[in-house]
Amino acid sequence: MLGAFVEWDFAVLGTLRVSRHDRTIPVPANRQRALLATLLLNRGETVSVAALVDRVWGTGAPAHARAALHSLVRRLRSTLTIEGPPGGLIATRASGYLLDLPPAGLDLSRFDALVAAGRNAEPQRRADLLREALALWRGDPLGDVDSEVLHREDVPALTERWASASEVYFDTELTLGRHTEVVAELRQATRRSPLREGLWAQLMLALYRDGRQAEALDAFHRLATILAEELGVDPGPAVRELRDRVLRADSALSWRPPSAAATATPAAPPMSLLPADIGVLHGRVATVEAIRRSIVTAATEGRLPLVSVSGAPGIGKTALAVHLGHQLADEFPDGQWYVRLRGQHKNQARPFDLLSELLTYSGVPPAAQPATADARAAALRAALAGRRVLIVLDDAASAEQVEPLLPGAGGCAVIVTSRSTLGALVALHGGRAVGLDPLSPDAAADLLIAVFQDHGFTVAPDVVQDLAALCGNLPLALRIVAANLTTTGPDDARAYVRRLRDGDRLGGLSVPGDPRVALRAAITPSYQRLGGAERRALRLLGSTPTDCFTTEDLAALADVDWSTADAMLRTLTSSHLVRPARDGRFVTHDLIRLYAAEQSQHEDTADQRAEALGRLFHGYLAIADALARRNYPRMAFLPRPADSVRRTAVAAQPETPSWFHAEYANLLSAIRHVAQHGPREISWHLADRMRGYLQETGAHGEWREVVELGLAQAQREGDDPGVAAMQSSLATLSASRADYADARRRFQTALTIQLRLGNGAGQASILNNLGIVHREEGQLTEAGECYAQALRLYREVGNRHAEWSCLGNLGVVQLELGQVHDAVRAQQSALEGYTSLGVAEQPLNDIANVLHNLAVGVRALGRPSLAVLHLTRAVVLRRQVGNRYGVATDLDQLAAAYVDLGYHAKAQGLAQECLSIARAVGRRRVEAEALSTLGTATLGLHGPAPALELLHQALRLGREIGYRRGEVNAHLGLAGAYRAAGRPQEAARHALMGEQLALAAQHHLLARQARALLGDAEPEPLLRPAC
Repeated sequence: MLGAFVEWDFAVLGTLRVSRHDRTIPVPANRQRALLATLLLNRGETVSVAALVDRVWGTGAPAHARAALHSLVRRLRSTLTIEGPPGGLIATRASGYLLDLPPAGLDLSRFDALVAAGRNAEPQRRADLLREALALWRGDPLGDVDSEVLHREDVPALTERWASASEVYFDTELTLGRHTEVVAELRQATRRSPLREGLWAQLMLALYRDGRQAEALDAFHRLATILAEELGVDPGPAVRELRDRVLRADSALSWRPPSAAATATPAAPPMSLLPADIGVLHGRVATVEAIRRSIVTAATEGRLPLVSVSGAPGIGKTALAVHLGHQLADEFPDGQWYVRLRGQHKNQARPFDLLSELLTYSGVPPAAQPATADARAAALRAALAGRRVLIVLDDAASAEQVEPLLPGAGGCAVIVTSRSTLGALVALHGGRAVGLDPLSPDAAADLLIAVFQDHGFTVAPDVVQDLAALCGNLPLALRIVAANLTTTGPDDARAYVRRLRDGDRLGGLSVPGDPRVALRAAITPSYQRLGGAERRALRLLGSTPTDCFTTEDLAALADVDWSTADAMLRTLTSSHLVRPARDGRFVTHDLIRLYAAEQSQHEDTADQRAEALGRLFHGYLAIADALARRNYPRMAFLPRPADSVRRTAVAAQPETPSWFHAEYANLLSAIRHVAQHGPREISWHLADRMRGYLQETGAHGEWREVVELGLAQAQREGDDPGVAAMQSSLATLSASRADYADARRRFQTALTIQLRLGNGAGQASILNNLGIVHREEGQLTEAGECYAQALRLYREVGNRHAEWSCLGNLGVVQLELGQVHDAVRAQQSALEGYTSLGVAEQPLNDIANVLHNLAVGVRALGRPSLAVLHLTRAVVLRRQVGNRYGVATDLDQLAAAYVDLGYHAKAQGLAQECLSIARAVGRRRVEAEALSTLGTATLGLHGPAPALELLHQALRLGREIGYRRGEVNAHLGLAGAYRAAGRPQEAARHALMGEQLALAAQHHLLARQARALLGDAEPEPLLRPAC
């Protein structure tokens, strides 16, 4: 298959170029260039949809990014005139796309091949190969590709490859005595990479050897000036030492023929002690290359390259270190040594014994080795001086075990692997810490596919993805699964998935007959090395149903204070049994969680687990209760259960609903868990406190799920207040989805219970919501009566926030009845009430509601500019609290206000944004309103034809969902559009229908506008109060 494409020639080492059969193929569209560049940089590897979208669109990705990417790939294929089956040049994969191109077809691959060959060649051949490689560079890589992400994430790595190859090339030329010839090239290289100290040092040396000592010193001063101006630092010690040697005219800097140098110090035979290389490390290519470059750079600069690779059990630390060792063999020709430190074993290797092993490798026989560890460490440093040896120290227990084994100067390199982070190697020895995470889903699948293909069979893509997920994308688990299937055959793959999913997953992740190759065996040493408190903490974390956790969560689970929990987490994190996530949260790998839960079954009682989870869930309720009452003060919430205890550090929780957003998945998991296992009362209490957040975010599916779970448990336990709260919440959900019959039925059920309980606050809340339902159904008189009763009850119970909210709702009814001045006064009174509170107490979403309704009122009074001010502020507040539904309603009215002002383009953009949000959150009433507003704005921009299409869509949707006000607005918009089209009869028909519908629903203001359209008067603005 690859042979069919050898005629292609792609170039990225400069501007992006494409040619076929020596004929240039232009790729003028920038997004196509960004897509092609990304695929080329990852030639032969699957690039995920997410990565491609990120590099093509950056932060401006379209709403339907996958579909947009698919379309872009199709256009790129067309541009390249290679439209064909999936096996073509651009191949489609389950998770993304792959560029199937031989190395010879890409200048970057040819460059890498030449550099790799040059590194292994004798000096003259090395210089020739590297010169040929560097000649492939035509300027800044991908200089004509407009992708901020590509230039931030990928191009620097390309530039580093050029610089590294350049330094090896110039070093070779200097070794061959061609210092005069390379001065000009070095000057050009330092201009291209002015912060690269190695190139400046080579320029200084070339100038000095060419008898130009003053120019060599001038080069140092120019470097110092550049570093000071750009970075505020001085040149490094290696360059400063070279400057001093140039000043002294050090004769050792003079060139000597290579043959003379070779006869002076004959090389000892190297010892290559590395285990076999496992081959391609799927998903680790970038990590390996970054580490390799850092080691080569440090060695070139005379520093000791020291890299600590850490990660969870089975993450692939040893495989990566060994792979790196083989890649770096040519850089360290005096040997590549491998030593196992047995850090996870009971009998860890002692530094004294390890030093003996290393001294033996260096040529010191055991009989000649010193008798103390310190003396042996000094002898090792002396033996390694002047040699280039790479040492891999595998499975270290601690930094103290490693430190005596380190060489004393540059020339050698050390790679350490450990399940702990070994921070002391970074702090005290300048090491580089590299933490490994599980593979990405794509890389995990690629690993399995590669092993299967090596054994001559394939497995269905969906099964491969299931296997990777069940392995938690952990390399050891993936290789165990692959090994087992190579034995049992591909026909067993689906059954294997079922066994792992439904049975003993940890047991299934082992190779039968070899207890060493088992995931449970890999995790056990890390668990056993923990202290008793940390082991208990890990067990309890494994028993929770939640996805992530905070320090406060662990404090509640373990029943300890915050500082103790924090110390436990530091230990667990350092051991890579827990890893940091986002916003101060932590996660455990799925398989480690399974192991921890398994250990809890053996070591903890059911009562101990239940008590720990009870503390956690009551803690959730304590915070949810405090935040719900603070952020949604107009809502009536259930009293907290008597035995609910406040979690540690509740006062430290955020002041906005962002806590609900951050803990969303955990709260859903908690409700599902307690509904089945208890304490059951938590289910309806947590669902009650989540109501405001779920309503704002439009998460209708989860809203219904948790409330129905809470309702079932409240009914089971005979808790009438809980039943009433859940019925009221479901009624609110039904009303938001325009199912008014169900909403009325559930509100009436809840109201009957609240009347029996004598709960005035609960009755007021239900009556207020019933008023909203009546209003939406066009029953304005009934709505006004409900609001009046609710207003009286709110005043009786002293809930000022709810009173102001209800007053605003009453103002909406007054507005629709045509009592515009009364409506504006009601909204202003509500706004004054809210703003009289302290800033921390002000309910932002309620204030946004009032601002919205006030804007509708002032629009009706002919003041659209003032409406724009109110609505702009409302949008800011809604976005601050994350209320997408509210943002959509505000944007609709804001667009309508801009139509009033004659800014139709601005109005069209706002209406389109509103429409997108309404569809995303499933608010069909707002969708109908947005279509009407968009049609009106489009009429002013593009004339009647496209406007009529949108307005008819709005009318159909309004009828479909039984939304009377939406129908009226659509009819009025159609009347205006038909009149603009010169079709007065259709205009009159729609105006008349709008008037009749408005009068039937008591929308007197809309009816007045319809009458204006029937005549020849200027129509009044379209009015849509907030829901």
